[in-house]
Amino acid sequence: MSEITAANRRPPIATVREWTIALGILTSGKMTRADAEMKLRAYVPLLQDNFPAAAFTQASLHHVAAQCKWFPSYGEVVEHLRAWWTPRRPLPPALPPPDRPPPRPEPTSEELARIRALVEEVTARVRANADETVAGGSYGARYLSAGQLDAINPLPNGRKRVAGAAA
Repeated sequence: MSEITAANRRPPIATVREWTIALGILTSGKMTRADAEMKLRAYVPLLQDNFPAAAFTQASLHHVAAQCKWFPSYGEVVEHLRAWWTPRRPLPPALPPPDRPPPRPEPTSEELARIRALVEEVTARVRANADETVAGGSYGARYLSAGQLDAINPLPNGRKRVAGAAA
């Protein structure tokens, strides 16, 4: 089994329970046994779902317990355990680089001639369109009339930009 598969598999319930019991022993303070057992029953399945088996070690227990004066809330356990686990988790294997595509062959003289013809055709169309636009005078900025402005953006207090414009 690969290191990543082993590190990321769901931990056995006994492993998480023992780790959490040890955390409780190290941090419980004056907590009653019934309170500790209730917390353990709630914590174990959640920790089991959120961390792999490799996260429940003596080193992680030491790290989490050292951060807590009392038996921690679930959020504190997750925060401290995640802080310990994140830099230690195994990285996924590097993917091999993609295959290089074969080099493109040099274009033939027929392909070059075809591309030149297409470029000349497009250039001629653009120039013809530009000449037509200039000749027709359809270039430059266009502005809305005062009546159009009054219709779409009225002035305060019902004033109009054009005298006698309809309300």
